[in-house]
Amino acid sequence: MINRSDDRLNIIDLTLLVLLGAFLFLVAFQKQRWDTDIFWALKSGEWIVENMKVPATDPFSYTFAGREWIDFTWGFQLIAHLFYTYLGGWYGLFILQLILTGATFFVLYRALRLLSGGRTWLAVFLVYMVFVISHGRFFIRPHLFAYLFISLYFLLLTLYEKGHGWKYLASLLPLQVLWVNIHSSFVMGIFIVVAYAAGAFFSELRRRGLRADVSGELKAFVILSVLLPLVSLINPYGWKLVVFPLIHQGGENAEALRYIGEWTRIGLRELLFFLYPFPLNFFAFKVLTFATVAVMVKNYRGLRLRDLILFAAAFYMAASHVRWVALFAYFAAPVMASNAAGYLDGRWSGNWAWKRLGYAASVILSLVMICDFLFVKDLRNYGVGLKKGVYPEGTVRFIERQGIKGKIYNAYIFGGYLAYHDISPFIDGRTPTVYSPYFFWTTRLAERKAASWKRLVEEYGIDMVLVKTRNKFCKEMFKDDGWSAVAFDDVSALFLRKHEGFKEVLSSWEIRSLNPCGDSSRFELPEDDGELMNAGADLKRLISFFSESGLGERVARPHRLLGLVYTKLGGDRLAEAVEELNHAISIKEDPYTYYDLGLALGRLKRYDDALAAFEQAVHKKKKFYKGYMGAGLLYYDTGDYANAVEHLEAYIDETGDETEYMAYRTMGLSCFRLERYDCAIRYLKRAAFTGDDPGELAEIYYHLGSAAIETGAFKEAVRYYRRAVEAEPEYREVLRALYHDLQRSGRNEASLAVKDVIE
Repeated sequence: MINRSDDRLNIIDLTLLVLLGAFLFLVAFQKQRWDTDIFWALKSGEWIVENMKVPATDPFSYTFAGREWIDFTWGFQLIAHLFYTYLGGWYGLFILQLILTGATFFVLYRALRLLSGGRTWLAVFLVYMVFVISHGRFFIRPHLFAYLFISLYFLLLTLYEKGHGWKYLASLLPLQVLWVNIHSSFVMGIFIVVAYAAGAFFSELRRRGLRADVSGELKAFVILSVLLPLVSLINPYGWKLVVFPLIHQGGENAEALRYIGEWTRIGLRELLFFLYPFPLNFFAFKVLTFATVAVMVKNYRGLRLRDLILFAAAFYMAASHVRWVALFAYFAAPVMASNAAGYLDGRWSGNWAWKRLGYAASVILSLVMICDFLFVKDLRNYGVGLKKGVYPEGTVRFIERQGIKGKIYNAYIFGGYLAYHDISPFIDGRTPTVYSPYFFWTTRLAERKAASWKRLVEEYGIDMVLVKTRNKFCKEMFKDDGWSAVAFDDVSALFLRKHEGFKEVLSSWEIRSLNPCGDSSRFELPEDDGELMNAGADLKRLISFFSESGLGERVARPHRLLGLVYTKLGGDRLAEAVEELNHAISIKEDPYTYYDLGLALGRLKRYDDALAAFEQAVHKKKKFYKGYMGAGLLYYDTGDYANAVEHLEAYIDETGDETEYMAYRTMGLSCFRLERYDCAIRYLKRAAFTGDDPGELAEIYYHLGSAAIETGAFKEAVRYYRRAVEAEPEYREVLRALYHDLQRSGRNEASLAVKDVIE
């Protein structure tokens, strides 16, 4: 007996659904901050509008120009371009994403409510589960249409099964035509219907055996299974597009895909049995997987073959590639809804208990997502447009403004952005649909081996290079005498080959004294003051260019490096260093820049401000323990040895063998000042082993000897005092003064140990 009161929405349902709508808004209202495929997609949409046809060959790169291209997402590209062009650029894409995700969950909720026998609480719980699992994939790309179409197929098939007429099945045919021209996931629509047909055939076989007259439902599903592949041929590429999804991941392409992040495989142990609650989407995936299996087992009498097929196939896809973990939810939720309904029907007493549990779980999920959106996620990601410091905005603007022409080699992730700006890329995110797996392999190898790089340069006539600043390859390019760096921003560096064609640009913009490469934690600065001044001049020139070209408030790295140059120069330049570092932070808050700021402020003896900067460094990156070291050094300089020990201990505990010498030294000296002599000996010994400055070593050995005396280890003290004198002979006079102090205080045994050294 079904509890028909479940058919009505109540205040809890409405509240949870409104909250879900708010979550969908927040997911859409986030800046573009990592995916670069949208750029070449927008450019392709523009090309389609201008040429009034779909591309048959690659129109963007110079390496594969004219080669065949099956543009299997051309419909999405066209839609994205129209929204972008006529609805305000990135605001238009925000609107498109919100429409797609909103429509998906509206359709999904309706389908789940029907499948669950009108149990709104179950439908609400399941849409929340789907959201938690898949919301990390909600960014503007064609797979958003896949979620919508899958949900639509389940809704229309369910409406047909509920007796609402053949028109719902017939509507799948135009939907299939639309889907095939938007994304290659259209094969899933065919698969869903085939699974329904297989399930209907098995059910009929079990009920009636082999008979000539089959039911209308089976006939309908079989006919639809034949028609869907046929109507899929209604696309600009014909059969080539239809078979494309079947060959895209096979053969040599599979080797290339495993080097692309979203196509990596997750181990089954991690996927199913690592039960820690983060990341949230993986945890929710495990919950939904085990819950669906449990419900199917409970409903074994009413379990249908199609549910097993749909669930098994979706799980296999999720286990194959990380990008399909989200897709799994859109298959598992309908399977769970229908089987839960089968199990709960006729169980009056059980419905109320399950209903309470479902509402409790939904409320918990909503609270978790509220915390995630408001407190866990980086609030700077909210907004519309491009996030600062993610794309090669500065270097590409430099190429455009300087009118530089040439054949560019680019990092894989920068290719789409180059195409968007009408710069023919070497490679972009269309691997392996355009670029061959062999070609992709050569680019990966070339960045690791000098001989391979030389061969690639000669083969393609490369005379420009745009690479990620944090890569080792960037440093190798800077060392290569045949190339010169001319510009860099927060993520990329631009190198030009030294030849006559670039003579004018190189004479004005070549960066000679400063290596722009390196990750945020470390930069290679010149040691000579003259070279530092030259580096400062290069940086100021680049900063001026960005300011004049409208990027003054979007590129932080040159300001930070200029701040570091001024800090190293010291003296009157320290105030300018603080100004530049604060400017960099105003553009992009970075823990390392806060740390640099703390060091500069400390040298200016602005201790409170310096401590605040170090605290911000740790706040921005919880495991940025170098911030603790900075604070510890500062506390030592101000005489607050207890706080120095506390912060340095936190740093040393976390960094282990990677601990810096200065932390050992300051920790040991702080313990000595606090008369914690065992602690002082432990850390000063480590400082002595890792240090190399004679003056500092003499001081360390002197304090080691004094700490040993305080613990009664006089022979150890003698050894350390002798090392102090060996490192710095002037320490003999320091020890002579210590000898007299010890005699006056009546510490004869200790004074004799010192006397043994000075004589």
